[in-house]
Amino acid sequence: MSQNNNDKIRIVIIGAGKAGELIAHDISTNPDSPFSVIGFIDDDTKKVGTQINDISVLGTTADLRDIITENFIQELFIAIPSERGKTIRKIVESTAGLRVAYKILPRLPEVLMQDFKEDYIKYIRKVKAEDLLGGEILKSDQSGITDFAQGQVILITGAAGSIGSELSRQVAAHGAKQIILYDWWENGMFELRNQLIEAHPNGRFEFVIGDIKDRKKLNLVLGTYKPTTILHAAAYKHVPLMEWNPSEAIKNNIIGTKTVAEIAIKHKVKKFVMVSSDKAVNPTNIMGATKRAAEKVIHILSESQPDTIFCAVRFGNVINSNGSAIPIFEKQIEKGGPVTVTHREVTRYFMTIPEAVHLILQSWVMGINNDLFVLDMGDPFKIYDLAKLLIALQGYEPEKDIKIKITGLRPGEKLYEEVLVDEEETKATSVKKVFRTQNYLNFDKLAFLNNLTLLLESLEEEGLNIESLKGQLQKMISTYHPEKSA
Repeated sequence: MSQNNNDKIRIVIIGAGKAGELIAHDISTNPDSPFSVIGFIDDDTKKVGTQINDISVLGTTADLRDIITENFIQELFIAIPSERGKTIRKIVESTAGLRVAYKILPRLPEVLMQDFKEDYIKYIRKVKAEDLLGGEILKSDQSGITDFAQGQVILITGAAGSIGSELSRQVAAHGAKQIILYDWWENGMFELRNQLIEAHPNGRFEFVIGDIKDRKKLNLVLGTYKPTTILHAAAYKHVPLMEWNPSEAIKNNIIGTKTVAEIAIKHKVKKFVMVSSDKAVNPTNIMGATKRAAEKVIHILSESQPDTIFCAVRFGNVINSNGSAIPIFEKQIEKGGPVTVTHREVTRYFMTIPEAVHLILQSWVMGINNDLFVLDMGDPFKIYDLAKLLIALQGYEPEKDIKIKITGLRPGEKLYEEVLVDEEETKATSVKKVFRTQNYLNFDKLAFLNNLTLLLESLEEEGLNIESLKGQLQKMISTYHPEKSA
């Protein structure tokens, strides 16, 4: 039974192009649709006042606030799938506090670059943080990854984490011969197994619970499955926690990386790709210093043998990763606030998890020995502005309906992040948004190894002596300046 129009959800469609027209058609031709299209919005002033299939173009986005209030609009459908986050942010900001719901036709659609041919309405979903922060749509050819992945046996460390799990999903989609998932996190591995088996019932997966510091276990796993590639995503990454637990950051991020790399060499793994971080650049925190040390470790190891290609990929924050700001903000908004931000000027680069992993895989394909890739993360974004946007996205007015509380910088936290050390330069690659660094290998390797030996020897005796461990890390990483942390 169809609904009476008076009972239907009143919407406007932003974007009077082909996508918006087809969405309106889907709604108008379905008597059971819960929606009623009141009009279109489009920034092409020539369209304003015209009609598309008897539905009026009511105005531009500059008129949106008035159109919503005058027409009792309940939901906005954003039907401009080629648009960047800047436009979507403008729409949300301009309508803050009006209690409308925001829906969107996805930009990519969701990474796989499918073409919509029919039933556009089924792809409409709620606007997410990644829509607000999204930059230029990635259009790089994925066939090279597929060709490279065919026949490969791939071991992924940290497989249950945000990056590791997406790596597993994408390499499975690209047709890897076999994937070995390695992580200590039992619950995460259980969930990942369910996802992968459902999506790829004929896929060859091995789910191994293990620690990257466990040399015997790794030796057994590599000897048994003989991977051709290791994608090393395992790491401790939470900055404040690692400030309070430096010995564990050192063990996991440095010793763990060194252990996996040495076992890879022993078993003649063809390629080893380390997932690094922009926090490794001029670090003010333990986490960043240990990731920078790990980069240097794999460089030194790569020079001692001919069989394994070592490379690393460095990038910034990924949207909605485990423990990141956005899920925390969303929970705080759900509870009515306040939303806690450490500083009004804290600025970060953001990229969606699928985009970041896609570029990691492109780096995997291109990488030659001692490559260090950096990803173009787009424009930086203030965390305070992000908090305001997420509040507005839920229909509230920032600072009026939901307060934002400034709590002060946390231990080891920077105001700004960088992707390059001062002496590093970048060179474009064949893949847009992936750059190869140059001049990053100039350091005293013997001194580094001697200081690493001293650091590891002192862990048992001084594992809880934070200042001592920081001092020893400074000797290894000349760009590490913990005194700059708050």
